[in-house]
Amino acid sequence: AFEDRTRAFLKIQDGCNTRCTYCIVPYARGQSRSMPVQDVLEHMHALAGKAVREVVLTGIHLGVYGADLTPSNSLATIIETIVAKTAIERIRLSSIEPAEVEERIVAFTAQSGGRVCRHFHIPLQSGDNGVLRRMGRPYTREAFFDLVSRIHARIPSAAIGVDVMAGFPGESEAAFDNTYQLLETLPITYLHVFPYSPRKGTPAATYPQKIPESTAKERCRRLRELGDRKRTAFYHSMIGQRLDVLTETRTDPETGQALGLSDNYVPVAVMGGDVEANRMISVRITAIAPDGRAVGRL
Repeated sequence: AFEDRTRAFLKIQDGCNTRCTYCIVPYARGQSRSMPVQDVLEHMHALAGKAVREVVLTGIHLGVYGADLTPSNSLATIIETIVAKTAIERIRLSSIEPAEVEERIVAFTAQSGGRVCRHFHIPLQSGDNGVLRRMGRPYTREAFFDLVSRIHARIPSAAIGVDVMAGFPGESEAAFDNTYQLLETLPITYLHVFPYSPRKGTPAATYPQKIPESTAKERCRRLRELGDRKRTAFYHSMIGQRLDVLTETRTDPETGQALGLSDNYVPVAVMGGDVEANRMISVRITAIAPDGRAVGRL
């Protein structure tokens, strides 16, 4: 299925044991289940044999990978095992819950020499402690602030993406401001913003103090604008740096560009040579193009 792709997605975990009050997924997918370690390695070897250079590890609740296996395992251990025992050049992690971004994962990413992408996607949902409690989220705004700050201190050029929800029942203007101010303060790279949408059968669907659709839409607009500014600032901070880029297209003879993606999630137009698709190359970022893509030269 990935013969024409430069990266593949491997789902190593499914299901979820938590019960966030807005989420129907645990009811639909059941308890957490992990792919056995040997199966993960076999898939990795097969993908490497098909010249896949990057694999994205995915799961409904990826951070609890391995807890249900016998003997038990962990996300940190399977990442280290993949790096040690397979030829896959680059591993990218999908979304990880805040409480499960272990220091061991951050440290291994920092010292992996690019084998593990400097890219963390961490759901926040709300930056207000009262809303987080009503959501059933097991962390505080202070813990989230500390986590992102620690990642940034350890890996300054890491991309840090955040999921955030607007319009959850009972989200006052003050609560929304807490979310906005937290995100504005943190060194994040981009936001995935979405309005709260009630799901039948979830506790939150019965909560009072519904937020008007127009209010939720306006809050989403403000958050998306903030996310755009954060993304632009992060891309500009890459100017002058060298990035390892996996090319997704070969050089176009008309534009002189090949397109690719860096390990820290920066889309790059590569200039200065004839480059084939599915190649790992080092480029120096020289500018940000009008379309928002970074421009890199060999």
